[in-house]
Amino acid sequence: MNKTNQEGIISRMMRLYGCTKDAELAERLGVVKATISRYRKGKIRLSLAAVLKAAQETDTALDWLLTGKPSAPAPVLNIQTGAEPETFHQDFSADNYLPVRLLRDEIAAGMPSEIRDSDIDGHCLIYADKTWMPGNPENYTCCRVRGDSMYPILADGDIVAIDHSLKDPKVLHKKMVAFRYGGGAAVKWLSYIKKGTVLGIPENKNSMEATICLLGEEIETGIIGKVAWWWAKR
Repeated sequence: MNKTNQEGIISRMMRLYGCTKDAELAERLGVVKATISRYRKGKIRLSLAAVLKAAQETDTALDWLLTGKPSAPAPVLNIQTGAEPETFHQDFSADNYLPVRLLRDEIAAGMPSEIRDSDIDGHCLIYADKTWMPGNPENYTCCRVRGDSMYPILADGDIVAIDHSLKDPKVLHKKMVAFRYGGGAAVKWLSYIKKGTVLGIPENKNSMEATICLLGEEIETGIIGKVAWWWAKR
């Protein structure tokens, strides 16, 4: 690491630990005060052990601590209740994340255009990257899974993100899809049998009675959208 890199890392460490003086950071890292100054000036190499210690103790991504650039290894799930969230993390502005509405169970099958403020249980903050959220963010909603028909992939209480813009059954063949079912939403594997016949098949072979069959016009109204990603409690 060069001097510039080490200066940046020390600065981010100070911020993460809430330190205002070198002596405070030195105490956190278990070194003497003069060592912090020498790190910053590039006179000695900042040890990887110190960087790992700071990352682990502050629950911070290692690549951000090293480079200062936020990473997006996967959609970030952080549920916030109330109106539009203002912040996600002290170092990341809400501009880096998009709030996707987390719906109450009873209206989980509702289209985005039908959703009212009273239908929203909170927001799931998703990293603002087209890799994870292609298209219009307004086309997405999140809801909780109920039951174990998709176990072990999904279990009761897990959360799925639904892209309502993807509803063509041919395109969605063998994809995880949210269906309208029993006044709410049910997640199944979509199987395109032939024109006019679509099945929603459970992952859990002990729940085959929960298979959904859509015929004719039912297909257009019965498919909510593709499950873009999911978050499991396990």
